[in-house]
Amino acid sequence: MFLALKELKYSKSKFALIISVIVLVSYLVYFLTSLAYGLASSYTNAVEKWQADEIVLTVDSNDSIMMSFMTQADFDDTVVNGTKTKLGLFPAVISNPLADNVLDSRLNVYFFGIDNDSFIKPEELSDLTLSGNQVIVDEELKKEGYELGDTFNVSGSDLVLEIIGFSTKSTYQTAPVIYMSLETWQVYRFNTNTPPNLFSGIIIRGNAETINDDLLSYSIETYINTLPGYTAQVLTFSVMIIFLIIIVAFVLGIFIYVLTIQKTSMFGVMKAQGISNGYIGGSVVVQTFILVAIGIFIGLVLTIITGIFLADIVPFAINLLFYIVITFAFFLFALFGALFSVNAVLKIDPLKAIGG
Repeated sequence: MFLALKELKYSKSKFALIISVIVLVSYLVYFLTSLAYGLASSYTNAVEKWQADEIVLTVDSNDSIMMSFMTQADFDDTVVNGTKTKLGLFPAVISNPLADNVLDSRLNVYFFGIDNDSFIKPEELSDLTLSGNQVIVDEELKKEGYELGDTFNVSGSDLVLEIIGFSTKSTYQTAPVIYMSLETWQVYRFNTNTPPNLFSGIIIRGNAETINDDLLSYSIETYINTLPGYTAQVLTFSVMIIFLIIIVAFVLGIFIYVLTIQKTSMFGVMKAQGISNGYIGGSVVVQTFILVAIGIFIGLVLTIITGIFLADIVPFAINLLFYIVITFAFFLFALFGALFSVNAVLKIDPLKAIGG
């Protein structure tokens, strides 16, 4: 420990360069992980808020909730061990009639048609009653200038909806979610004031015991994986981050190895003085861990600061479990690099090292 700290103080510029490399690569890995998790979360935030276990759709829908049409009989015949609720889901485009340029104010959203006693309604706004043209919207609409009591138009429809509440983290496939009564959703979905009493799916907390033959039950995890583009996106980012960590491991190992070989003469003198291999090897390992710890800490702080400034611009989200796994991987690979270097130290011949 003493030797490791002493050398760090003596060769500040050299070790500062190594730390800067570790900072940059750790910052890159942490930041990309947060972007990937934020983007994946924006696909599923609204679904996760259901805190549900299963979803039931029609077999003919081919895993697409927007192509699923269910009747009251389907709902009544679905026997569950737990609670169930109806959901109507369909995309829409809204616009602000008070905007200077209405076309520029257009925004892609998803309409969730729900019953007022539904557990799908955002828990923080459960006391609000959805009726008529009243809706609860995701807080993303605040960035577009909307406030409580504002109204907006729905493209392709005569609907004018009024905002009575803002929910947090209610996005579906990266678009904001707008909660409305199931009756209002049916008017929009079927474009008539006398719509059929149909909805998209049944959300279940618990498990389905009996369903009709023309229905199919999915676990929430399975359903999320059927969302268009979700699996491909998650796999792409995961493979990219894994390979990045592996590359960083090799780079870090090479740095430590080269740094150790450069000190061959010094280690030779130390061994000639009777200093044990264990002490010298321990100093290399400790030094490696100090460098990695400082670099990772700075990289993590930079990532969090960047997230604070960019959270409203890009889908940035922090997952402590992912950060812990990545940090552990960094230290593990650094340890391998240090041990490889220690093996080189053990093979040093004091006489040859001094003579060389």
